[in-house]
Amino acid sequence: MSHCDAIVNLKQGAPPVSIVLPNQAAYLMNRLTACGHKAFAVGGCVRDSLMGRTPQDWDICTSALPDEMKQCFSDLHLVETGMKHGTLTVIVDHQPFELTTFRIDGEYQDGRHPKQVRFTSDLKQDLSRRDFTINAMAYHPDAGLIDPFSGAADLQEGIIRCVGTAKKRFEEDALRIMRGIRFAAQLGFAIEEETAAALIDCKSLLDRISAERIRIELDKLLCGAGAMSVLSQYREIIGQIIPEARPMFDLDQKNSYHIYTVWDHTLHVIDQIKNTPLLKLCAFFHDIGKPEMMTVTEEGWGHFYRHELASERIADEVLSRLKYDNHTRETVTSIVRNHSIVFHPTAKQARKLLHKLGEEKLRLLIELEYADVKSQNPIYTQDRVSAIRAFSEKMEDVLAAENCFSLRDLTVSGRDLIALGMPQGPEIGRTLDRLLDLVMEEELPNERAVLLHSAAEMLNLQANVIGGKKS
Repeated sequence: MSHCDAIVNLKQGAPPVSIVLPNQAAYLMNRLTACGHKAFAVGGCVRDSLMGRTPQDWDICTSALPDEMKQCFSDLHLVETGMKHGTLTVIVDHQPFELTTFRIDGEYQDGRHPKQVRFTSDLKQDLSRRDFTINAMAYHPDAGLIDPFSGAADLQEGIIRCVGTAKKRFEEDALRIMRGIRFAAQLGFAIEEETAAALIDCKSLLDRISAERIRIELDKLLCGAGAMSVLSQYREIIGQIIPEARPMFDLDQKNSYHIYTVWDHTLHVIDQIKNTPLLKLCAFFHDIGKPEMMTVTEEGWGHFYRHELASERIADEVLSRLKYDNHTRETVTSIVRNHSIVFHPTAKQARKLLHKLGEEKLRLLIELEYADVKSQNPIYTQDRVSAIRAFSEKMEDVLAAENCFSLRDLTVSGRDLIALGMPQGPEIGRTLDRLLDLVMEEELPNERAVLLHSAAEMLNLQANVIGGKKS
């Protein structure tokens, strides 16, 4: 279904728009109306409803002043989210709903928030301060759709357009730059010409925005169905928030395995890979170290030896700067560091990689390798995809057979080695590691008696070496 097909009741001659409100939202709006105030569902919930999507949140705007809202809902659980700016959170059936007084924003002094706001009784004035036309619509069952800036038409056409003057909107709040390209990626929309030009012109304002806010928008952008097109068209905005990406933009790889620049290859990998934030980040960073490590032979052949290590370092620096959590940072850097591994369909390699990475990370690595290979020269794709698939099947066999690939799988433990007479200390860990290596190499079976015998031989050998030194 295209975005145009999904929009309900907007075509000429169609009946008036009808949006099904959740019971809780309808209850809140009805109570405000009963108290003598106007109330509308507003913003993203209206946009998503018109597109046939299920809204995640239902925001309500109202003519009621903050204290009037508190009085109207005095019997409910209230959270004074931002009373200074007219926002009150009301809890209904354990669900939070944000209610905000119609307002006019004052001067923006930090490129993010208005210094002050003025409350108004005019809904249109409230809608006029919003970022994009598709987010500047309101709805009430009796009044219908309130759409002073033709947001419904822009939904119909698949367009992202600023309300009013685009440059002013971005100068007020630079996060809108990231929101604009994020919406384009998520919805598969085009960005209107004036808005697109202002996005690029104002990109340096993103330096004012907190890392946490940039991170949230980046994740949503990368997971958008239209991310590849948006990242291609608006790469300068990505270069503003992640300058380390710029050297990839036009770098010819000079290699028969690649038919794209490093940047275009990266975009294809992002497009090919499964849609999870972790994998999208792995795709984004996997080759970011290539420009730094590129060498060209006298024949003009490009090589990128050990680029995965440079990519790991850069990924760690960027993810740290953008305040990603430790698990995300450690997982992404680990996958990036190992993404140049050549897979072989052997149980031995499967056990070693399961030991090295663990099952979760190895599965992520396999997904990255699939996407990576599919984004290279297609004449090599079939054989390389087949090799990855064969390894993946062998890994599944190892897991199904419960083969030994970690210390917890060994049939002996540190206590067993102590019982043999080995003194407590680091040598116990080293001995267990040697036994695990022997099992994974299929030189020993994972059988308790065999491993105890081998450990005893190691202990005797160690004692003989020590005794020989003493003599």
